[in-house]
Amino acid sequence: MNDPFGKERDLVDPDPEPPGLDPKGEKFFREHLESFRRYAAYRLRNPHDADDAVMNAVLTMHRKIERILVANSPIRLAMKILQDSITDYCRRSVRLADHERLVPEMPASSHLTHLMELGRYDQLDRAMEELEVISPLQAQCVQMRDLVGMSYAQVAEIAGITENAAKTNVCRGRKHLTELMHAEPPKEKGDS
Repeated sequence: MNDPFGKERDLVDPDPEPPGLDPKGEKFFREHLESFRRYAAYRLRNPHDADDAVMNAVLTMHRKIERILVANSPIRLAMKILQDSITDYCRRSVRLADHERLVPEMPASSHLTHLMELGRYDQLDRAMEELEVISPLQAQCVQMRDLVGMSYAQVAEIAGITENAAKTNVCRGRKHLTELMHAEPPKEKGDS
């Protein structure tokens, strides 16, 4: 007989407990989860998308936690997994967007202010993209330090450089970024 209230004895052994997280792995995730979220939020510009990408990355990290913890730089390997997860998330989003249709009406006025705030990132985004081409290490250091809020020690560990080199790259990257943001954008054909 089926017992909908679960009062009958279980005839088979109870389900085994799912394996727990290694305490070292739990400590690692607690230590770095906020940095992962900030980095993903910077890259994806949407906190909900960032949380999805981080959770996908954390699932992968959980499966590979022993390998991560014995790596020369555990945080660098974890950040690589996070970057791959963000890339996969973007690719999935593009594939889904191909099947969506746009609505031809303007968003409500409350959404317009949000769109205007996002427009302020445009100049910074273009300059950061240019810096990533000119000097990827400087761009990475500036992103980690200024946009994600990591310490110089964390930046150095992720980038695989010394702490002084991280400080130098952040300083030079900021200078390049400022120059790129104030540079006149190139004119396209047909502009007068």
